[in-house]
Amino acid sequence: MGLLNYITATSLDEDYAHVSERRGGAAARSSRHAGHWALFVLALFGVLVTTAAIQTARNAAESANSHSSLVQQINERKQRLADQRDQIRSLRSETDTLQTQRLQATVEGRALQTRLDRLGALSGASPVQGPGVRVVVGDAPNAGPGQRVLDKDLQKLVNGLWQVGAEAISVNGQRLSNLTAIRQTGQGITVNYRHVNGPYVVSAIGNKDQMGARFLDTAGGQTWLALRSTVNLTFDITSEDSITLPAASRLPLRQAHIPEEKLR
Repeated sequence: MGLLNYITATSLDEDYAHVSERRGGAAARSSRHAGHWALFVLALFGVLVTTAAIQTARNAAESANSHSSLVQQINERKQRLADQRDQIRSLRSETDTLQTQRLQATVEGRALQTRLDRLGALSGASPVQGPGVRVVVGDAPNAGPGQRVLDKDLQKLVNGLWQVGAEAISVNGQRLSNLTAIRQTGQGITVNYRHVNGPYVVSAIGNKDQMGARFLDTAGGQTWLALRSTVNLTFDITSEDSITLPAASRLPLRQAHIPEEKLR
């Protein structure tokens, strides 16, 4: 082969071969670098995952410890509150016993005790027992709109019983006083700011032979007769030989004074 023919046949191929070899080396180096970066990223990700797992475990342990501590504190404070309530009841009982002993020691004291008992019954400050009537009212069976007992219905019932001579009244065990509120709330009806559920049992101490019949002649009695016949509310009244009512739970002392004769 002549020189000119050799150059023409091989020079261009060698140039391409040389360039191709350089490109292949660069690609190999680039591939090695990419592999190194991939390993680095994977290693970093592994470190982050491990760190997060350790931190989560620590937080879980701290959260469990905090929860246990809070539960322990709540239980301790509940027990402390129960102990204090027991102490209050004990002190009240002791005070009542001492007061009774002092008052029973003299004629004047006995008269004062009788007056205190009477005022306690009227105000709701003392538990009472005696004959009376029991009225049980409630929503209509499968009650729909307008077929449920409302606060104003109970108010009319209670006012009617006061009107016919009731000496003491309770609603579902909540003793009524001149500070009692019967109110409608989102959850139902409250008496003395405590939620009560139907059926509603209204107990009234008084003349058991007359209160029931006389109540039906009052505006409250007529209202309940109409509610029973028109919207199917349940309404039942019975006479009782003996009813026991508790003392009212909310009787804050607003004011007090010493009689002038005691100051002389």
